[in-house]
Amino acid sequence: MVLESKRPNLLILMADQHSAHLLSCAGATHVSTPCLDALAAAGTRFTRAYTTFPLCVPARASMVTGRCPHQLGIHGNKAAGEEPGRLRQSLGQLLRDRGYDTAYAGKWHALQPSVSAADGFEVVAPFGDRGLAAAASDWLRGRAEQERPFALIVSFDDPHSICEYARNQPMPYGQVDCPTDARDLPPLPANHGRAAYEPQALRAEQARAEATYGTSRFGPDDWRRYRHVYARLIERTDAAVGEVLDALEIAGRSDDTVVVYTSDHGDGDASHEWNQKTALFEETCRVPLIVRDPRGSTGRPTTSALVSVGLDLLPTALAVAQGGAPTADGLDLLEVARSAVGHDQVVVETHFARSAGSGTSGRAVVCARYKYVVYGWGAHREQLFDLQADPGELRNLAAESVFDPLLEQMRHRMLDWCLDTRDTTFLKRLALPADAPSEVHQEIFDVPY
Repeated sequence: MVLESKRPNLLILMADQHSAHLLSCAGATHVSTPCLDALAAAGTRFTRAYTTFPLCVPARASMVTGRCPHQLGIHGNKAAGEEPGRLRQSLGQLLRDRGYDTAYAGKWHALQPSVSAADGFEVVAPFGDRGLAAAASDWLRGRAEQERPFALIVSFDDPHSICEYARNQPMPYGQVDCPTDARDLPPLPANHGRAAYEPQALRAEQARAEATYGTSRFGPDDWRRYRHVYARLIERTDAAVGEVLDALEIAGRSDDTVVVYTSDHGDGDASHEWNQKTALFEETCRVPLIVRDPRGSTGRPTTSALVSVGLDLLPTALAVAQGGAPTADGLDLLEVARSAVGHDQVVVETHFARSAGSGTSGRAVVCARYKYVVYGWGAHREQLFDLQADPGELRNLAAESVFDPLLEQMRHRMLDWCLDTRDTTFLKRLALPADAPSEVHQEIFDVPY
């Protein structure tokens, strides 16, 4: 066990585009994730962990700063000012200032693809999964006799290469074989079809970016093949995670290292006939999150407490380092694991970027039971779901007048959040509550456009 006076090390393992539901310990039957299952069995798995933005660069920038993407001025993958070290007071710099040896291996993408020393880390390996687990494992074995605490982040690109599969492009880390008999493929998800009263804007963006999504001609068997390949990519990542965890054990550092596993965002995985990310569905917004504390202070095997990986990862790392938190917005995930008390709500942002700078924006506010989504334009741009009764998001309660009081409550939540976080751009796209004071409307549209 770790002595109380000795600060633990920190190992953060990340995947790209791993949906929360695709873990065998979460009940998925067509994927096998024994290494992540073992990590979860020794720690706490968060079943309601959300990204701040279901897209790589905004989500990752949020994770290393503890701030909302709109507060960083980042609304897409092609963010302005991609020079190394642009994100001041970020994770690597803050931990280094607190006496940690900080190192990074793999995909950074916050903002440039590979990390640099200017971002506050020793570079163990650049962007790319080939040789990544081996490089990270070698680095860990070299820490066997070191006294100074360390923080290592190992960031895998897979299962992100499911994007190339959907576009019928070569996959960067090797192809995945599919069964010849379609009956051997995973079933379609229960919410595979397009639901009634879904937002017009979503399908408009999907059609506009067909070269990105590549699924407009998919039939049922195509979607089932997609699910098969996606599951195999997650299994590939699980094996790589296991290799790194084995190296931590061999180095004799498992007993003094806090381990976190998570992802930047999820994937549609054929739900709602959607692949990739950016939409505000549960499959794209909820991410796996597992924390293991060797000091034995994580409380329960699973918790449904609401957490935001983007807002909470940095405060957690600083709490491990006994260094305090730079903002009041995030929570210490280890404390949430003990208390099962998370956020009252979490908010997810999105923007479908276009080359001309336009595109659909949206926001979702998620509470203990209900989820409210609003996109910037189009028919049925508001959605309201009872996630307890309808986890697949198939019944849009905003289309039923009996739920108008609840809809008004959720509109108020969204308005208050936008005002509190100075989300000034999206304020002009909100569906304002009917009883919003006229001065609020005047303030929002003081500059009309």
